[in-house]
Amino acid sequence: MKKTTFAVMLDSYLKIGMKINNNFDAVRREVKYKGKNGVLYFLSTLTSSVQIMGIIESLVNVDITKYVSKEIYVGPISYDDDYKNILKLCLSGVACLILDDYDKAIMIETREYPTRSISEPTTEKTIRGSKDGFNESINTNIGLIRRRIRDKNLTIDLFSIGKKSKTDVALIYLDDCVDEKIKNEIKLKLNNIDVDSLVMSDRALEEIIFKQNKSLFPLVRYTERPDVASIELYQGKMIIMVDTSASVIITPTTIFDHVHHVEEYRESPFSGTFLRLIRNLAIILSIFLIPLWLALVTETDINNYFILKPSKETAIPIIVQILLAELFMEMIRIAIVHTPSELTSAISMVSAIILGSVSIELEIFLPEILVYVSFETIASFATPSYELSNANKLTKYYLLFLTALFGRVGFLIGTTIFICYLSSVNILGIPYLYPIVPFDIRKAGSLFFRRKGNKTL
Repeated sequence: MKKTTFAVMLDSYLKIGMKINNNFDAVRREVKYKGKNGVLYFLSTLTSSVQIMGIIESLVNVDITKYVSKEIYVGPISYDDDYKNILKLCLSGVACLILDDYDKAIMIETREYPTRSISEPTTEKTIRGSKDGFNESINTNIGLIRRRIRDKNLTIDLFSIGKKSKTDVALIYLDDCVDEKIKNEIKLKLNNIDVDSLVMSDRALEEIIFKQNKSLFPLVRYTERPDVASIELYQGKMIIMVDTSASVIITPTTIFDHVHHVEEYRESPFSGTFLRLIRNLAIILSIFLIPLWLALVTETDINNYFILKPSKETAIPIIVQILLAELFMEMIRIAIVHTPSELTSAISMVSAIILGSVSIELEIFLPEILVYVSFETIASFATPSYELSNANKLTKYYLLFLTALFGRVGFLIGTTIFICYLSSVNILGIPYLYPIVPFDIRKAGSLFFRRKGNKTL
């Protein structure tokens, strides 16, 4: 039978678009069905070889135009006549079957992306509870959500973002829980994104949608745990999931969403409350401890019984010692992150010797400064959100600068400006300090107390 114009044109279009003669994994396979000719296009690196072989074998004795969905079913099957969309699907791992006497391409879902196995997130570990976490496959991640939420209202809107990368982005929400206005605003922003590619996947998407580069504090929350994401969906929030990213974006959020940890909900209400209070105290100390200490020790009327003052005078100003100690601590942290795990203990030992005994003997640092800086560094590790931890760190330096210049007055002015700034931040119509500003007594209590049945994370 003579080929249709559509079959000829599409065959040539895909042959050029997929660069059949240049790309080793771009495959064009001629097939037959009932003595008739056809062509199958697919990428060998993104498709399941078992499914492809099943398609080829089933074509021998089947009338494709009538029974394709029944006889060679290996996944969702669709029909398409849009050349550009067909090429986009082929490059994402979907197999395309072109028939000589058929004026549409048959798109067969055969995608099987290379990915790592599901494992517990290293940054959100818990003693009790599930040990599964998101990986870099959007299909796997959606499956982890669906496994936990078997609700007819669960909605997943799929977007393709990037003129060149065509990255899959999923917006997930519960129709009966989500705010309609916020949902429409997010969907509008996703539809209006005009970029070539999402280089850093979810991070790049966050900067585009929420203008994160204009804010010091995180405007969205990240998580690698499907149980946390599922609970947030029940709370009326939305999940933005980006293919190739092992973390998902939770929105809208307030600053208090960044200080909760799933471990609090794996314990009894009393134990959970204790953990929450300790964590909140540690976060506050990580910001204010060093600036407040500097403000107090620079005043001569402070009683030694209430504060650990410097034991002696040194040639190096206290503020310089603090900044050097903070810089050294940050260098140690960065070195440990980028060092193989086998060598981290050696780095810790060398750092302890240099920063501890040697620096004190050489009178580079006062012992009191090392005590406070070490305590503040440990407190900063109690912050569950890495993004919030970095923002708190920059806030601490800002307060140190004002305190060094103006003493206690500088500390008070800096703290006031800091609180006013947080009060002015608004994310998708939700105040950043809610439920403190504006004050909601019912919800404010859950910031400090783990109540029975309280599932907000």
